[in-house]
Amino acid sequence: MLKALPHLHLVPRLKTGLALATVTAITLGTAHAASDFTEAKSVKTAITGSMGIEFKTRTERDTAGASYEGAPKVGAADVYTINLSVMDSVVMQGKAERIPWLPRATLGTTLQNGRIGYSVKLGVKNPSNPTQVRMIGDWIGAMALDGNGVYHLNDAPEEFGVMRIATQTVGNIPGFTTKFGGKIQGRVPEQAGLWGAASRTSKQITRSYTRMSGGVAQKRVVKNADPMLFDGVELAQGPLAGYPSSRVTGSIDYDPEQGIWYVDTNVAYQADGAALKDRYSGTIRWVDGPNRATDGIGWYDVNVQLNEKPVAENAVFAGQAPGSSEDAFFAADNQVPGFIGRINYVDKMDKETVTDSKVTYEVEAIQASKIQVMNFAKILMLMIGPFNDE
Repeated sequence: MLKALPHLHLVPRLKTGLALATVTAITLGTAHAASDFTEAKSVKTAITGSMGIEFKTRTERDTAGASYEGAPKVGAADVYTINLSVMDSVVMQGKAERIPWLPRATLGTTLQNGRIGYSVKLGVKNPSNPTQVRMIGDWIGAMALDGNGVYHLNDAPEEFGVMRIATQTVGNIPGFTTKFGGKIQGRVPEQAGLWGAASRTSKQITRSYTRMSGGVAQKRVVKNADPMLFDGVELAQGPLAGYPSSRVTGSIDYDPEQGIWYVDTNVAYQADGAALKDRYSGTIRWVDGPNRATDGIGWYDVNVQLNEKPVAENAVFAGQAPGSSEDAFFAADNQVPGFIGRINYVDKMDKETVTDSKVTYEVEAIQASKIQVMNFAKILMLMIGPFNDE
């Protein structure tokens, strides 16, 4: 399904708008002092940097017919070259490689197991001199991808270690290693044939999303969305000990017609002696540039809120905001905690197929803590394949 949709084809990308991240303690209700990692701040350079993508699965084709006509060559990988900064403090530099699951041409059984492998250096900037960076660890290992579209975060493919963050011992500060875990149910691969098409259709959902905009509840109904379901996903601790292991549940649903990701996830973790839980809700919406057909420019608008209160269905009928309800639904609010900004793409295309991309991140945090920003960045990195190639 390599058409011009978001990097999921050639159409939409990300949109932001995260709500004021006031984290709620799930303890006995006792107040706790915010540390440097839990203090809410507004930072324009929350997630910045670049990523280059080379889609070799779209340019290296199977000529022997071992899989299916037009299939990627066995072993062909999409390569993501990452150079990101989180909160203008932590850096991520390295590569991720995605190899798709492929079936045999006849019976549809597995010819090639899929995987996404990471080899990313993690470092910290010197607060007194941000040009100085010290590498302190690695995001390494791989997660498996099967023919049902399931990403197994704690299942290391052959010849790969389990996906993990490993830090070094620095002075008197001991290093540590923590693993990712759980599963993400993604889109069933189209190449899975008739069975795959039936399975994919059975997993599609119709769901209504409601949010407040300008003090008025706005509702949007999405049909036949492809859900990305987070099943007990564990985000590894690190790269500093102050970024705790976190558990992600919920879903990020994709509307292929509009190129919009609908975010509705919960992230739980321990910090400052308390059990904390954040809700991430909103949209990441693809927008075509005015001359995309010739210059390949498009972007995702990020509009994700933190700890937005669920809106009752009947609130939608209480009144209508002026103007288009669709415009109101996707309007970013820089007065509430969350994330807003853009993820920009300049794509090189062969007709309607993206063959490589130059990506820049310009994501702003509004009243979000370092932990909340880091968790959002880790989720984006885990979704690197689906966001760019589903």
